[in-house]
Amino acid sequence: MAYIHRSIEARILEAVKHFSVVLVTGPRQSGKSTMLKKLFPFHTYVTFDDPILRSQAERDPALFLSDHPAPVILDEIQYVPTLLSGIKREVDASKRRRGTYVLTGSQVFSLMEGVSESLAGRVAIFELLPFHYGELPVVHHITEDRTFKDIIRGFYPGPAANKIPPALFHSSYIQTYLERDVRGMHAVGDLRSFQQLIQVLAANIGQVLNLTKIGDVCGVSHTTTRKWVSVLEASRIIYLLRPFARNLRKRIVKSPKLFFTDTGMVAHILRESNPRALRNGVMGGAIFENMVIMDLVKANFSKGTPWEFFYYRDNNQVEVDLILARGSESIPIEIKLSQSPNERMVSGIRSIGVLLGHKRAYLLNSRNDTMTLSQGEKAMHWYRFIREEGIL
Repeated sequence: MAYIHRSIEARILEAVKHFSVVLVTGPRQSGKSTMLKKLFPFHTYVTFDDPILRSQAERDPALFLSDHPAPVILDEIQYVPTLLSGIKREVDASKRRRGTYVLTGSQVFSLMEGVSESLAGRVAIFELLPFHYGELPVVHHITEDRTFKDIIRGFYPGPAANKIPPALFHSSYIQTYLERDVRGMHAVGDLRSFQQLIQVLAANIGQVLNLTKIGDVCGVSHTTTRKWVSVLEASRIIYLLRPFARNLRKRIVKSPKLFFTDTGMVAHILRESNPRALRNGVMGGAIFENMVIMDLVKANFSKGTPWEFFYYRDNNQVEVDLILARGSESIPIEIKLSQSPNERMVSGIRSIGVLLGHKRAYLLNSRNDTMTLSQGEKAMHWYRFIREEGIL
């Protein structure tokens, strides 16, 4: 299978000119190792998924680094956090050329704490998520049928590039994630309840996260639910879209909205394998919104554009699906699985116009052509927005 280049590659290659250490985080199977081995073919590759190597590094970090000298790729570094201080000593002592240590990690929060303590000022940090549409082979037009086939397939390299059957890939991913990664996280005890939590979350994508309600369904406490959700977010299984709160006088909803990083994972958990049935079912609109928002998030991460992502909802039930914010600029976006855009669909955008003071707004939908609504909002096909607007 031909290698598919990632948008983030140019930024990583630029970073190694200036930093001794580069760290690429992201969920398992998102393509970190494949990309780095392609970018740095002369680096030695070591993975701490190997328990023997992991044990050696934990037992004597200095000896391990001596036996595996730079330049080197150290994969899944979160398993051996004690190695970070040794890397710092090596970098400071040797004054080697830039980019001699290239690290990857899948558990973002715990890893970042160690990196901040040990490698501050010495490391450039990136995050690689599954493919976004801009990285896949060019498609000039995407029908609704194609959209939902892609949603079910998902955007991990396994099914998206290597043609692994989606059901096989996602089943293996969930099983491996639960059995290998979750058992190593102290926040998780009851794996059966944890798996039930994942199923409940998948059924609630696009909704404001209610930890108490979800915990009641799963039979676990609010505190436990919060810990488990943090585990899923740290591993980039889920993505929490934070509420927009620029004007603190507004009585806004303060909880995040829940999405999954990959729609294929959601479809698999919900046992959805028929694109047309999914499109016409109760989850069609939510999983479509999930796909569009995550495609924009993934492109933003990869390209390093400085947009922040929010949603808006206040106690008067005024809601906007997505707000892109950059400095004083804000772009409100509504996302509707419809081929008939209308003025009602942008009522939320119009309600918060004074708060945002935005100069442009969008209604992303499934209609092929583009139209301008009465107050200047542009209604356009979601994929055309991604390809043509040049925002990310």
